[in-house]
Parts: sequence; structure tokens; C-alpha cells
Amino acid sequence: MSAGHRGRPQPRAAALLGVLALTLGACSTEPNQEASVEHDPAAPPVDIDADPVQVQSSAEEADLDAIHLPVSLTGLVSVDPQWDTPPQVHDGVFLAPGEQDGRLVFSAVSADGTVLWTAERPLSCSGFALTSAGDRSLAVLTDLADPTGSGDSFGTTTATAYDLNTGEEVWGPVEVPGPHQGPGLVFAERGDEPLGGTGQRVALDAATGERSPEGAEVIGEFFGTTVIADDGELAAFASGRSGELWRAASPSAATAAEGEVPVSPATNRLPPGSALIGSSEDGFDLWDLTDGEPLSGGLDDAMFDAMSETWVAIREDELAGFDSAGGELWSVDLEAEPTLLGVGGVMAYLLADGEDLDIYNVVTGNTARVYDPLEDGATAIPLAFTETGASVVDTGTQILLVTEVPGSAEDYAGEGDPFEDRP
Repeated sequence: MSAGHRGRPQPRAAALLGVLALTLGACSTEPNQEASVEHDPAAPPVDIDADPVQVQSSAEEADLDAIHLPVSLTGLVSVDPQWDTPPQVHDGVFLAPGEQDGRLVFSAVSADGTVLWTAERPLSCSGFALTSAGDRSLAVLTDLADPTGSGDSFGTTTATAYDLNTGEEVWGPVEVPGPHQGPGLVFAERGDEPLGGTGQRVALDAATGERSPEGAEVIGEFFGTTVIADDGELAAFASGRSGELWRAASPSAATAAEGEVPVSPATNRLPPGSALIGSSEDGFDLWDLTDGEPLSGGLDDAMFDAMSETWVAIREDELAGFDSAGGELWSVDLEAEPTLLGVGGVMAYLLADGEDLDIYNVVTGNTARVYDPLEDGATAIPLAFTETGASVVDTGTQILLVTEVPGSAEDYAGEGDPFEDRP
């Protein structure tokens, strides 16, 4: 059953999965290399100040007169951090770039709408990742040895880590073999074909910036945990430590084609301590990276609702909910090809057949209506949440931050489904 929001999502939402999965330009050293933000390659170079600048002031309040928010988010303060791509979120801080005057400006914004710091990069250097080194949350940005991007010489791609909350430099810049690939701190040499595969993939240690062992089949770096493939097994290593955390057989390896190496989606939308690992064609296993245990298998995509501690996954033509240990709670058949846009506030937002917005309660699996049917405006679709209820929404023309909800998470969750349809 539809959630009753047919045809309302804007064109931007229909292309959202491609934006989320995009390898973000990541400091091109080749002429005319496409970046995630369009720009004129013939434009004169601009001065770039790569060092982060402390801001500590509120982002500009957003104009919501023509915006249709979920009821649970109405009445809260919404701000416009001037992001051009959906942000990543970690430890209650959102980070994303936006184009300003011929340069990229990365803005780190806390859940209450405070801009913590900003950093400039050339337009081609949109690659970035969030990670952890022990208890410290980090943002890792790419750059070029020729930071003006003038094209007088092809620069070397570098990566630098900053404290996510303060912008303080932690390590770097360090040279990397090529653009940011993800998930996490994974970089790769360019392949021979413009749209083909990549060369050697390396992961950086979140604590030091050092490369993963040469020759390792790197799957991904997940908030301080690097996972590699080794003879049909998975091995995990923690940042700043020597030796394996764990080693385990991969369930998906049993059905993989000979020589096929497990992969993980380039953009990691899961919380720390978890990862999707497997095959984009045959399905992913959902892994607990702390213990090295698979929680579920055969998934196309998955996200986690922190408020109810529920996993929501797409599994072929089904949407399923799992508890935090991987036990299945419910499943519903899906009639159209789905894209999982966002999960949070006890709701899962799906795009069906690239155009229709469907919404489900993640605790019950029932369809829900969270928009006031009497209100008009561009539909703002939530994409990412913090545990305190702050959320990023895509209006079709802007990416806004709805600041954290006063009170407890339970208060927020309790009012998140005022129009729920009970079968």
C-alpha cells in the first residue's frame, strides 16, 4: 500500500542514489575530469585557503514558506548550510561541500545548527570521508599539490585529517595513489578507461594516515576499522594498532564467482561498527565489525534507525526490519523497484520506481503518512539523522538541516507518525 505521497518528490530526489554513490571527483589531476560540482575549466584560477577556519556561529535560517516538512519536524529551527551534496554525519556533526565563488567550501555543522568550521578546496577536490581514531572523530579532505587548480602542472592527490569538531589538523597531508573511492579512507589509482575500474586500492589508517599493507585486497575503512579480503576470508584491523581484530569466513564468498573479491558500497551510510560486504549483484551481508559476525545476508541495501535500534533493509522485492542483533522483526512485499533514501525518527523513506515516495514505520512495518495532507509545498525528504533528532532534508532545490529536537529521543519518536495507516 502506498503511503499516499505519489508524485510529490522533486526530480532531485529521483537522482539521489546516484549522488550518494558518486565517487566525488576527489581531486582530479587530469584535464577536463568531471567533478561533482560543475565549473568552467577555462575560468581563471582562484585563491584557495586550505586551512580550516573556526566559525562557531549559527547557519542562516532557512525560508520554509514553500517547503512541506514531515509533521514531526515542523516548528523546529531549520538552517541552510549552503551544501550542494548530501552531507555525511558522524558524532552529531554534518559535513558537506558547497560551491562559493569558484571554490568548494566544506562546512562542518553541529546538530543545533552551529557552523563549527569551514575549509576551502578547488572545485575538483570534492572527495572526503568521516572516520574515527579512537575516541576522536575526524574529517579527511583531499587536495592537490597545485591547490589553485590552474593546470600549469598536474598535482599529486593528498589527504589531510582534521578534528571533526574543531577543524584542528591531526595528520597529513599524505600522498594517496589517486581519487577517493570509499567506503571511508579508501583511495585508488585511476583505471585505463575513463569510466572503467580502478587500479590498486589502498586504505589509510585513521590514526596515522599510513597506508594499508601493500597487496591487500581492500574492501573498506569503516570509522577506524579496515577490512580486507584474504583467500576467501575477511580480516579486520583497528586504526593505530598492529595485528588483526578478527578473521572470519565470508558467507557471500561461498556463492561468489571464482576470483571475485567482496565489495562494499562506496558511500557508507551505516553507523560505526557495521558494514555491508558482499556483491552488488548477488547481495550484501550485514556485518558486526566489532565481533566479526554477519547479522543478515542477501541484502541490497540497509540503514539503521538509532531511536528504535532497528535495521531496515531492502532484500530483492522485500523491505525488512531487524533488531540490533539481526533478528527479523517483519517484512513486507514491495511492488515497485525501491531506493532507500533515509531512515530515522522511526521512519523509513523509500523512492519507488524513481518517482513515488513511500514511508514505513520501522518498528511495525506498516505504511505511514508523516506529511500533513492539507499542506502544500515542495516535499522535504529526510536523508540523515542524529540520535538527538537533527535531520538533513532534501527539498529538491536545497539541502537543509532541521536542528535537533528539544527533549528526549523518546519524545521525538512518539510524535513521528501522526497519520499512520493501519492495515
